[in-house]
Amino acid sequence: MKYTKFHWWLPKVLCLIAASVFWLYVMNEQNPIMTSTYTVPVEVRNLDRSLVALNVPKSVRVDVSMSRNNLMRLRSDDIHAYVDLQNVTDGEYPNTKIAVSVPGDGEAVSVTPGYFDLTIDPYAVKSLPITVNFFGNLPSGYKANLKTATPSSLTVAGSSSSVAAVNRAVASVNLTGKTAGFTEFDSISVMDEDGNTVTGIDVMPTQVRVTVDVTEETKTANVPLTARVKGTPAAGYRAGQPLASPLVATVTAPGSVLDHLKSINLGEIDVTGASSDVTVQLPVPLPEGATSVPQTASVTVPVTAAE
Repeated sequence: MKYTKFHWWLPKVLCLIAASVFWLYVMNEQNPIMTSTYTVPVEVRNLDRSLVALNVPKSVRVDVSMSRNNLMRLRSDDIHAYVDLQNVTDGEYPNTKIAVSVPGDGEAVSVTPGYFDLTIDPYAVKSLPITVNFFGNLPSGYKANLKTATPSSLTVAGSSSSVAAVNRAVASVNLTGKTAGFTEFDSISVMDEDGNTVTGIDVMPTQVRVTVDVTEETKTANVPLTARVKGTPAAGYRAGQPLASPLVATVTAPGSVLDHLKSINLGEIDVTGASSDVTVQLPVPLPEGATSVPQTASVTVPVTAAE
């Protein structure tokens, strides 16, 4: 009886084994294990907020081995590369391993780089003033002055060694071709003592609002004063040429204005019905942005008997 039972079960067991082997063979043929490469960002986990991790690679290259069906559905977002820094203190940690987790039946068969030299630094914060530098060339005869820079200071934060290296914050403003005042937003660079940009730290804010006055440089020159005569003197009299006193005004004005100012006309002197000299006091008219000494002038028109 025992032999009879074994005689019936043995073929069933052998069939089951054969079916299993055949299934594995078919699955391996239809859904083979394949390998693909992904670039994955490196996360820093569980680091105390008072510390900063330095030298951590931004990303790693991961070779993932997985069945073809699952691999076709795998995205780089499903793979996680990280360093767990729970309970670490500041100091040096050479050959720190980068861990990688892959979902499902996947396996990370290669991670590049797999190790790195980690430095843990205390977190630090520092404020410093913003310096505005001009570069570029204004047109000839123009000058620029910084009116406002808002804000006037910024804050840098990050590892204590990087923050300590920050020596100044500079915003550079291009003046090329400017002939009028302007306002713009400019990026801020934080630099060390040697003028090298310090990276790997947080800068707040990253831009400054700069207002610059651009004005034309002034010149000073003596400009002749002139006047015109209108009207007709009394019968038997004639009017001569008007004479200003002083003969010139000392004018200060933007260069482009003064270069075109060859004389200043004080206006018309009315001699209608006059039988003697006519003298009037007149203001010295000036272009916008100009001043003069004196601001008024006396003009005399000689009126004499006609011969």
